[in-house]
Amino acid sequence: MPADIYITPPGSPSFGDESLLTDECVITIDGPAGSGKSTTARAIAGELGLLYIDTGAMYRALTWAARQQGIPAKEGDALSQLLRASRLELVPGRTEPTVLWNGQNITSAIRSPEVDASVSEVSAHGKVRRVMVERQRAMGRGGGVVMEGRDIGSVVLPLAQTKIYLDASLPARVERRYRQYRRAGQEVARDRIHSELEQRDRLDSDRSESPLTVSPDAIVLDTSNWSLPEQIVRVKKSILASLQQRKRTIQESARPGDLLLKYRVAYSAMSAMARFYGLREVWLEGHAVPKGCIIACNHVSWWDPPIVGATLRRSRIRTIAKAELFRFPPFGAMFRFLDTIPIQRSGYDSRAFSAAISSLRAGHNIFIFPEGTRRPIGRPGPVRNGLGILIQKTRADLLPVFVRGTCRLEPGGSRLSPLEVWYGPLVRMHALDHLALLHDSRTINGMIARLCETVFRELQARSYAETPPSDWELAESRRQYHARRAKTERLFGGRVGRASDSGP
Repeated sequence: MPADIYITPPGSPSFGDESLLTDECVITIDGPAGSGKSTTARAIAGELGLLYIDTGAMYRALTWAARQQGIPAKEGDALSQLLRASRLELVPGRTEPTVLWNGQNITSAIRSPEVDASVSEVSAHGKVRRVMVERQRAMGRGGGVVMEGRDIGSVVLPLAQTKIYLDASLPARVERRYRQYRRAGQEVARDRIHSELEQRDRLDSDRSESPLTVSPDAIVLDTSNWSLPEQIVRVKKSILASLQQRKRTIQESARPGDLLLKYRVAYSAMSAMARFYGLREVWLEGHAVPKGCIIACNHVSWWDPPIVGATLRRSRIRTIAKAELFRFPPFGAMFRFLDTIPIQRSGYDSRAFSAAISSLRAGHNIFIFPEGTRRPIGRPGPVRNGLGILIQKTRADLLPVFVRGTCRLEPGGSRLSPLEVWYGPLVRMHALDHLALLHDSRTINGMIARLCETVFRELQARSYAETPPSDWELAESRRQYHARRAKTERLFGGRVGRASDSGP
């Protein structure tokens, strides 16, 4: 029987606020063990008429099945094989989803202390997480869900409209877990719970594959001193406030009349060229570019700026481009005409960053390629520190863009590499103040960079799901990758830095 996760849709939803919630709405709730995220997510989903998906139950189910078959929690290969060969079902219920493993109801069995003690070790295996994450993404892409876990907002569903991170002190979480066991008729000493939660925190945070972390765009709520009803109310208010803020931001986007004549002329020329080559636009939220945001795009070709520029139309954009391009008279004149900011790529260019920061604070938009250079087709990332610097200095929102097909432009569109520009939802970095208490600015730059990379890969995955990569794209990706790697090895004597090498 093929492995899969099967979700039975709930009955007719009754939305709490139909003006804010849409069928595409995705809400993620992350946090450590005992923070109350499962109970809260279940209640929020019920009140807002959304589908509740308990990803922790999926890992618990695998942990339970492994114990039944005598598979040690450390055996990642055996665990992933067991998962692939089994049928895991989540059936939403009135209070919690029913969990079925090969047809057997194990809803209660997966909440035992024995499963609690092993689930973090089971979920730490990369092969297990990769299988689970792909299935969780498939569930979330349909929209209308509340999904909770450890890495949902940061890894599984990076395009979620609202991300919540629930935190609580260890003593508060121990007491909650103790009461949970008591209600289930299980007697477990508080000292044992304290030790197990400490170990789970350590395993979840230190694992190399999708560790527990606060996504920079999550709303962080400390629930240590809240009762459960109060926690549910506050989380619901935070979600609705976030959705209202997103709606207002998009409505206040720039209007065509705000544009200078030179921008209208440039956008008209770019749009005509893009139509000639068969450009397709995909907007996952709204159809406008908010003022004062950073538009961040992956980079595969020299044609990326004008092709993406053809989709902007209504906004005044200042592009950051490498200073070398200004040396060629025709290009230099055009870049200066469109207020492009030149940047020296060796080291920190304070003049370029100051100009970009001033523009963002004045309500203008900045368009950048955060990878800093062209990347092979299908291999977005790594993102450099410049994006994090701009966001930390200005608190600007991020509008992610994925471009495809600019390496093979053909009149009317290419069948081998479709010309597409995908816009993701607006990313607002709610957690920056929280992260600043825990990390230095360089570490936060890295967290923002990884989030952007994850968003690029998710937009790419959605594009490839609609139109799978052609043989030409796969071959060109390999050719570009090996050519880039050979060049890097020549320059650095075989020392190749971090790169996102997961191809299409």
